[in-house]
Amino acid sequence: MQRALLFTIALASLPRPALADALVHLAISPSRYADAREALVDAIETEGLVPSPPSRFGDMLARTGAALEQPVPVYAEAEVMHFCSARIAWQLARENPVNVAQCPLSMAIYTLPGEAGVVHLAWRTAAGDSPGTRAADALLQRIARQTADNAGRSSLGR
Repeated sequence: MQRALLFTIALASLPRPALADALVHLAISPSRYADAREALVDAIETEGLVPSPPSRFGDMLARTGAALEQPVPVYAEAEVMHFCSARIAWQLARENPVNVAQCPLSMAIYTLPGEAGVVHLAWRTAAGDSPGTRAADALLQRIARQTADNAGRSSLGR
């Protein structure tokens, strides 16, 4: 009993994150998925970054849907692009070694069934408030804006 109480007290005293990261959403319309995806890759590369092979999130959900009794697809197409800026990674790491969990940065691109002509981007803002997190957020905003400018119109929201 005493051990359980001590464990509970120790667990409760652990530090908690000061700020939770936020999700940002950008709708690009009119646009086609292929055009927006190409614009996203171009925007990442324009920043001097190399995107990793994408995570085919929509395909994974489609493969697992039946087994989880989820027959109706959420996305028509959905991928997550990962990329890293060495300059921002160094800045984040120097500010706090735990920031390793914020790299690589990522941006999701997706379309919804029955929603023709609209492509969505979504990403997490960097957690915390430091020069490194502000630089990461500015990079993500630039990539999103350039993608929207090259793939259609946009409506930015949180």
